[in-house]
Amino acid sequence: MTLNNFFQPNSCDRRQFITATGVLVVGGLISCSSKHDDTRVDAQQVPQKHIPIPTEPITMRVCVGKMRNRNGFELDGEHIYLTKEGWKYRSSNTLSPEIVDGAMWIHISATHTMIMLEKIKRCTGKISLHPRSDISPHAFDVVVHVPMEEYIPGVIAGELYSHWHPNTFAAQAIAARSYAAAQHLQRKNASHYDVSDGPSSQVFLGDVTLDVAHRAVNETRGVLLTWNNKIVPSYYSACCGGMAAAASDAISSSHLHNIPPLQGRSGNDVCTSLGVHQWTVTRSHRNLKKRLSQWSDTLTSRPLKKMRSIQSIIPVQTNKHGRPIKLEITDRQKNAYNISAKQFVHAANTSFPSIPTPNQRVWSSCLVASRSGLDIELRGVGMGHGVGLCQYGAQALAGKDMSWESILKWYYPSVDIESL
Repeated sequence: MTLNNFFQPNSCDRRQFITATGVLVVGGLISCSSKHDDTRVDAQQVPQKHIPIPTEPITMRVCVGKMRNRNGFELDGEHIYLTKEGWKYRSSNTLSPEIVDGAMWIHISATHTMIMLEKIKRCTGKISLHPRSDISPHAFDVVVHVPMEEYIPGVIAGELYSHWHPNTFAAQAIAARSYAAAQHLQRKNASHYDVSDGPSSQVFLGDVTLDVAHRAVNETRGVLLTWNNKIVPSYYSACCGGMAAAASDAISSSHLHNIPPLQGRSGNDVCTSLGVHQWTVTRSHRNLKKRLSQWSDTLTSRPLKKMRSIQSIIPVQTNKHGRPIKLEITDRQKNAYNISAKQFVHAANTSFPSIPTPNQRVWSSCLVASRSGLDIELRGVGMGHGVGLCQYGAQALAGKDMSWESILKWYYPSVDIESL
């Protein structure tokens, strides 16, 4: 089958995509959010069992920097780096760090300014620096420790446009809180951080002053999405393109994802009325073919080993909502190669040193493609993985006076909304 009925030849404005896709998660605008990657989940984040509702307040451990050399990390004007001999920094009464099992802890409960290469972030509270000797003697991760209700404003301020509806912010706050709680409870004994501050988890800007974000958090304080008395890891993306994805297809086959709230709602979403839901990307045929081949070589099965060209790409299997879960690539000899839609997007956007970095991302797995001279034209809908909350759709529904409770129940079928 093809999805031509859903696609139009005109592409949407590129600036909107760059500013509206990062969430994954999860997914979103940035990041879910315009500042988002299309996977929203990294390999370390895949949950394997249902997660109970927390019984005490959560402090999020957020990895805000991954330092990999001796130059680049500055904390409140203090240059800190790691050598084979240990931590190096200028003696300072204000810093007064504690070294525990090789990690440096700064316990001052003040607002810190961190400069990490070209990134500047301001956060209030405890900071820990964790050596990554598995990478190099100089590598370490920067982790900030932020109480949940202080963490969420910095997330939703990065995930949504500041002028969007308060009900969109409230719905996003609950989705972000539920996702974060699930990540924390899953990883608290397995890793030195729960989430990162970018697209592989959910965006976190640090301390923010955006009033609508703080009001949304105060209005929904402690509210989580649950199902069968367990937390729902509530993934979200910038735009579902009208067709919902199931987490078991788009994220992973984890048992945790095989629950009704993460299997997608029925029916087309309101985001289809927005021009931003469509996109067209043109890629060099030669470079796309090389990229897919190199990606295939990283797998034991090497599914695209014999592929010599690309003539077309079409969906050959969809979920119950019509969203592609398997794509067929046909070459000029009419040989067909099948890979999962999720794998195709990952492969098409993966960087390799020998291949020029693409200046246009493939924004979702909801696509078809055909050869046009020396190029491949990919036409698709949606931005991100399409699981759970659709941020553009939520904004459209909020504009129709839909409550944040109704928005969440539309995007997460059978979910319970609990205030703890």
